[in-house]
Amino acid sequence: MGKTSGFERLYARVTRLYFGGMARHLAQLRTVLRPGAQLAYVVGDQASYFRVMIQTGVLLADIAQHLGYDLVGINLFQTRIATATRTQLREEIVVLRWPG
Repeated sequence: MGKTSGFERLYARVTRLYFGGMARHLAQLRTVLRPGAQLAYVVGDQASYFRVMIQTGVLLADIAQHLGYDLVGINLFQTRIATATRTQLREEIVVLRWPG
């Protein structure tokens, strides 16, 4: 797309680092959580500078399920307006359960 500023060049890396970090966080928690422990994360969808929609709650839930967590639910917390596109984006509460 011809974008050359620092943020545009790093957006894919930043996204990969965020979700990779969350995967490591959830993986490490498995060693200290009691069976039946519940976790809740408030996360917001993103629409990048390139207007690529990133459904953060859905992706985080997928990562957690891959790591053995049960998905209790993804609930709407609130909506907010994207700065670049002026569209409504979801902020959600991702509720997980560690089966043990």
